[in-house]
Amino acid sequence: MNRLSLALILGLSTTIGATTLQPKSQSTSAAIDADVWAPVAASVVNSDIVAMGRVYHPDAVLVSSGGTRSIRSALDGWGKDMVTARAKGDRATVEFRFTKRQDDADSAFETGLFKYTVIDKSGKATPSYRQLETLLVRHQGKWRIIMERQLEAVSEAAWNALPR
Repeated sequence: MNRLSLALILGLSTTIGATTLQPKSQSTSAAIDADVWAPVAASVVNSDIVAMGRVYHPDAVLVSSGGTRSIRSALDGWGKDMVTARAKGDRATVEFRFTKRQDDADSAFETGLFKYTVIDKSGKATPSYRQLETLLVRHQGKWRIIMERQLEAVSEAAWNALPR
């Protein structure tokens, strides 16, 4: 996979823009951020596919324009991409901004955008922006992604239009 593919698949923030445009339980958002988005962001920065895998439910599914596949299959490919990027001297970051966060005690649905930035060994940063939807469940006391859907790419202007 190329860098753009990795960016589209990893989809996840050194800075978590946990914003919302709808009323929401701040404690649930904080719990989801702590269980899911902060670990994903750290796993991208650290190229740690094992840590990334922990945020997904064992039966999670990735949905993209190309179809669906198990998260285990996706993680295998993402891990190889991380190794390749690291060997080239590339590193990455990811950020999230949410347009909707709705939940109850055991399930949540979130929509928004993510910004995935690849920084090459010379320091040149190349960001990409993509729409994201996630369905989450509480599993063994922690929030876990059960479905991740990556939608079309969007512009930097669309990203900037969302509150931080």
